[in-house]
Amino acid sequence: MNSVQKLIKEICDKKNIKVNFVSKNWIMVLQKDNKIRYLTGYKFPLNNHAIGQICDDKYALYDVLKLLNLPVAEHHILFNNYNKEEVSLYAKKFNYNMVVKSNLGTCGNNMYHTTTLEELFTYIDKLLSKNYSISISPFYNIKNEYRTILLNKNVELFYGKQKPCVIGNGVKTIYELLCEFNPYYFNKLSNKDKLSKVLPKNEKYEYNWQFNLSKGAKPFFSSNEKLNVSIQSLAKKVANALDLNFVSVDIIELFTGEILVLEANSGVMIENFIKLIPDGKKIAKNIYTKAIDEMFK
Repeated sequence: MNSVQKLIKEICDKKNIKVNFVSKNWIMVLQKDNKIRYLTGYKFPLNNHAIGQICDDKYALYDVLKLLNLPVAEHHILFNNYNKEEVSLYAKKFNYNMVVKSNLGTCGNNMYHTTTLEELFTYIDKLLSKNYSISISPFYNIKNEYRTILLNKNVELFYGKQKPCVIGNGVKTIYELLCEFNPYYFNKLSNKDKLSKVLPKNEKYEYNWQFNLSKGAKPFFSSNEKLNVSIQSLAKKVANALDLNFVSVDIIELFTGEILVLEANSGVMIENFIKLIPDGKKIAKNIYTKAIDEMFK
């Protein structure tokens, strides 16, 4: 069992809900008062299945939100028979500063940042050899990324994600600075020898361009009330437009001040948040308890 499954089991035990694990622990079967409910991975039976599939597909979500006139990060879908000339012309508009990603990927996996046409085609072909479809997107100059978790269209949790980036002081190594930034992730890093250089004073080092907690980013709580209201309002619009009852919406804030929807996840994973925030387990337990109560209404 992962930490979220353990937490759900703990909640269910307290509520006298019988729990069985099947399919190599991928499925949790919850039983109470002659009612049976199923959880698969991080997905709860609170969303329409078709909408869940749209959320799982990055390009499909982009296309739907664009149709609904909601601000969303641009995606361009590709299949194995893609036209290289069309792709080249599209990417040239962004000076080949692009992101190549699997449409069905999670946790920031199978994503690549390219700056040349050669790199772009290399990663397109690499991903298409393993995926039916992929997306390419312009590389956005992101200041921060924010996650809003909603249950029944109400905000249950809102936090920012800061990518792993440190500033040198001329004394500590890059690795030491990264460990101070996010000790949970970087203390366990295996390739620390590559980070043994002392970072010169005021020099910036970016470990990763992604904002995933699973890749070294860390959560924070924003004090910018105006921004918080804007982002949560957009997240609510997404949940309402797609009729999502339990969802996490990721929104990016650009240095220009613009905010755009990046993803909407029908599987609500709070696992890394639990590990990185002192009260993370308590916060997650409260959210999952409400979701389980909703399942058995």
